[in-house]
Amino acid sequence: MPTLVALGMFLMMFTVFAQFAVWQYGRGVVRSAALEAARAAAPLNAAPGACERRFADVKEGLLGGPIGGQVSAPRCELGTDTVTVTVDAQFERWLPISPDWEFTVTVTAAREVAPT
Repeated sequence: MPTLVALGMFLMMFTVFAQFAVWQYGRGVVRSAALEAARAAAPLNAAPGACERRFADVKEGLLGGPIGGQVSAPRCELGTDTVTVTVDAQFERWLPISPDWEFTVTVTAAREVAPT
């Protein structure tokens, strides 16, 4: 009986650790996709919607499945000299003993301006 309890505790702790590792990977993907989206919208001749398309391409390529569905669409704001991309995500817990994880990633890139 003590061996069974110890094995159960080990499996629970292993699952929590694996969940944390997957979440860290997911956060890295969201940040990378947001950076790529900002870079795609930064050139002077960037096509409309380039930010959203690049974000979707990177996210889909690196973070598919159910966890990819827990990431919102990017909010791309084009300023006169900057591009700001904001993305919200909420990763759901795997076990009842751990909390959900919500975070927001915001990145800014310098935008190309027309010479005067």
